[in-house]
Amino acid sequence: MDRTMQPPAVKAVVTLIACAPILTEIASGNTPARALLDPRIDLFLVLAYSLPVLVIRELAIRQRLGGFGLFLLGLAYGIWNEGLLAQTLLRFEHVPIDRFDHYIYAGGFNFSWAAVIVPWHALMAVAFPMTLVHGLFPPEARAPWLGRRVFSALAAVLIALIVVISVARRPHAQMLACLFSIGLLVTLAFLFRRSETREPKEDSHRAYPFGFGAAAYLIWIIGAILLAAHRVPAAVYFAAVCGSLALLAVLSARLGLTRLGAAARLALGAYFAAAGFNAAAGVATHSVAKCLTGLILAIIFAVTCFAVLPRTGTAPETSAA
Repeated sequence: MDRTMQPPAVKAVVTLIACAPILTEIASGNTPARALLDPRIDLFLVLAYSLPVLVIRELAIRQRLGGFGLFLLGLAYGIWNEGLLAQTLLRFEHVPIDRFDHYIYAGGFNFSWAAVIVPWHALMAVAFPMTLVHGLFPPEARAPWLGRRVFSALAAVLIALIVVISVARRPHAQMLACLFSIGLLVTLAFLFRRSETREPKEDSHRAYPFGFGAAAYLIWIIGAILLAAHRVPAAVYFAAVCGSLALLAVLSARLGLTRLGAAARLALGAYFAAAGFNAAAGVATHSVAKCLTGLILAIIFAVTCFAVLPRTGTAPETSAA
C-alpha cells in the first residue's frame, strides 16, 4: 500500500520545507527576514527552494545516489534557480556580487559568476539542508519520506515549472540552454550510486567539523571574489575555483567529515560563515537589519551544532549519502 507519508518522517519533511529558504535566502542576506511576513513571498520561496530540495532528496534516496550524484542534482538546481528564475547567470553587469561584473562573459552567460553561484546552490541549497535535517532526524535519513504517488505528483509539478519557465521566458536561446544543462546533469547523476558499505558508529567532535565548514566556506567564497576582482585569466580562475572546491571535498572525505554527525556540523559551520558574511555586509552598508539577521542566525547555527545535534552518529544505514 502506498502511504502518503510515513508518520516518523512528518517532522523531517516539515523541517526541510521550513528551513530550506531560511538557510539560503535569509542567511545569505539575499532576502530580508521581514519578507517572510508576506504570504506571496513565502509561497514563492517554497516553490523555488523547498519543493525542489524535497524532490531531489526523495530522488537521491530512491535511486541510491552517492555524494557526487547528489552534487550533480544540486548543480542542476543551481541552474534552475540562478539561470531560469533569477537569471543572474545571464547578467553582464549588476551581478549580486559586483566583482563578477564584466568578467568572463560569453554567449549570453556570465561564466565567472556561474562557477561560484551554481556550486554554492548545490551545497547550500540542496546538499547541506538535507544533511542538516538528516542529522536532526537520523532514523529517517536513509528512508523515503513520501509515498510514491505524492513523490510523483511533486516531481511532475517541479518538472512542469522548469519546462514552462524555460520555454516562456526570454532570452529563449539561453533559457533552452539552461533546460538542456539541467537535463544533462540529472541524467549524469544516475551514473553515481552509493555502495552499501558498513561503517562503525561514530562519536564525532563538535567543534572540528563546524570550524572546517566555516573556514572552507570563507576561503572558497572570498578567494573567488578576490580572483574576479583582480581579473585573472579565465583558465587560472576556473582552475582555482573548481580545484579548491574539489580539494575541500577530498579533505572532507579523508578527514571523516562526510559521516552523518560530522557532515551536519560541517554544514552548520558553512551556514555560520554565510550568516557572518551577511552581518559583515550589513556593517559595510550600514544596515542594522542585515547585521541583526546575520548575528541572530549565526548564534542559532552555533547553538544547533553544540547543543541540539546529537553527539553520537549513527550506523551507515541512516547516515548521509
